[in-house]
Amino acid sequence: MSENSLSIKIEKALETGLKYAKKAGASHCEAYGVNEKAYNLEIEKKEPKHNIGIMHGLAFRVIANDALGFAYTSSFQENDIKHTINLAIQNAKTQKKDPDLKPFPELKETKEKLSLDKKLYSIKPEEIAEIFEKLHLEKLPKNIHFLFSFGFLGSGESFLKNSQGLDLHEKDAGYGLGIGYLSSHGYPVYDIHAEGSRKLGELDPEIIAKTTISKVLESAKPKTMSVAGEYPVIITPEGSYGAFGALFGVLTNLLRGDKASRGDTVYADRIGDQIAPENFTLIDDPLRKDLVTSALYDGEGVPTQRTKLIEKGVLQTYYLDSYYAGKLNMESNGKATRGGLFSGNPVKGPPRIGSFATIIEPGDSSVEEMISETKEGFMLKSFMGIHMSDMSSGRFAVTGSGWYIKNGEKRYPVQDISLSGTIPDLLKGIDMISKERKKGINNEVPYLRVEKLNVTAKKLDFKVRFGIKILKLLTKFGYPNPYT
Repeated sequence: MSENSLSIKIEKALETGLKYAKKAGASHCEAYGVNEKAYNLEIEKKEPKHNIGIMHGLAFRVIANDALGFAYTSSFQENDIKHTINLAIQNAKTQKKDPDLKPFPELKETKEKLSLDKKLYSIKPEEIAEIFEKLHLEKLPKNIHFLFSFGFLGSGESFLKNSQGLDLHEKDAGYGLGIGYLSSHGYPVYDIHAEGSRKLGELDPEIIAKTTISKVLESAKPKTMSVAGEYPVIITPEGSYGAFGALFGVLTNLLRGDKASRGDTVYADRIGDQIAPENFTLIDDPLRKDLVTSALYDGEGVPTQRTKLIEKGVLQTYYLDSYYAGKLNMESNGKATRGGLFSGNPVKGPPRIGSFATIIEPGDSSVEEMISETKEGFMLKSFMGIHMSDMSSGRFAVTGSGWYIKNGEKRYPVQDISLSGTIPDLLKGIDMISKERKKGINNEVPYLRVEKLNVTAKKLDFKVRFGIKILKLLTKFGYPNPYT
C-alpha cells in the first residue's frame, strides 16, 4: 500500500470514528491517527541489530456521561473502529463525572513554520546504514574500548480531528546518532554522546565519535575519595538536562500543571513567587527549528509556544494542557505530548503533559570563572538514581561522576560522589550561571554552580581496587577483553 493511499485510509477511518461516536452517545470525540516509519540500528558486543518498523494506528478520546474515556486500535476496519469507540465510551462510563471537563480544543491557526527535510522520507536503508557505520573509527586510543552505538531515523505523519471542527495533518522527520566508549585507564569509566537533527547530512558521525572519546579521556583514571559535608557543585549541561542521568528532569515533573492542580508538588499555588535567583530563566520552546523535538501543535492540536516557566527567578506558569489549564483558571500553553519519533507508539495512550525543548538562558560568568572561584568542590556531569527521586517534594539522592576542584583548579576525575537535597533548595542555591551553553537533542543549557550541596563519598576498599588491577593485568597479557 502506498503512503498516499494509507494516509487516505487513516483520514477516512478517523471520520468514521467521529461520526459513529456521536451516534453511540458520546457528546464529544477526538480522533488521532498516525503513520510512522522508523529505522533503528544498534551495535552492542560487536553484534549489529537493524530494525525497520512501520507503525500505524488510531486512538480515540471521548466525553460521555460527563467523563473522559480512551481506547486505541491498529485496525482500519469499520467494525473494529466502532468497537474501539464503544470501548472508549464504556471506559468513560466507569469514571466519576467530572465537572471540569470541557469540549476538546477548537482549531487555532499558527503563523509559525518548521522546515521538513524531504530527503529523510526517501532515503534508503542501506544509505542510513552507511551513515551509521561512519561512527565506528578504525583505530582507538590506548585503553579506550567500544561499548555500543545506536542510530535512529524516523519519518511520519499524524492526523488529528475532533468534534469541534479541528482537522490537522502534520508531517515530521528526524534522525539521531550516538556512541559510547569505556576507558580502562584505572577505574573503568564510560561516556556517551548523541546528537539529533531534522536535516539529513547535518550530523557528522566521525565528530560524534571523536567527541565521545574526548569526553571519556577527560574522565579517565578517576579516583574515589572519602568526603562528607557541604560543597559548591558545578552541574554541567549534561548533568542538568542531558539524555543520560539528568538531575533537572525532576524540576520538569515539579512544574507540571496536573501536579499543581492536585497539590502534588511543592510549587503548587506558587505562581508569582521568587523560586530561583534573578539570573535564572527557564523556557520550553517547541518552536526551536534546530531541535528534533520541535512541533507546531501539541498532542491536542493546540498551537505550541515559547513559554517562560521561570523568568528572572519568578515562577510564571506551569506546563499546561487544555484540561489542567481550565482547572487552574489559566490558558493552555500547548504542552500536551504524545509518543512519536523518539518516544514510542503515540496511539497507545492519551496525551499527557510534558516538555518539548528546554532552554535555560545564559548567565554572565565563564566556566573558567566558575571553577577559579571554587576553593573546594566538584563539577559533576551525570547522575544515577534520578528515578528514585520524590516527584512531589523534589527530594533527591543521586550518585554522580565528574571532577574534583581544589583551589580554583580541576584536579582529577572522581567517581561515586553522592549528592542529596531538594530541587527547590538547589534552585535557590544557584550562584553562578555560565555564558557558555551546550545544545543537546532536546535542550540548550549552560553550566550552573550551586553554592552548597550535601556531598558524601567513600573511597573504594582494597578488595575492589585489587580486583580492578587483576582484571587489567589479565587483559594486558592477552586474555579476552572484558569490555568488548
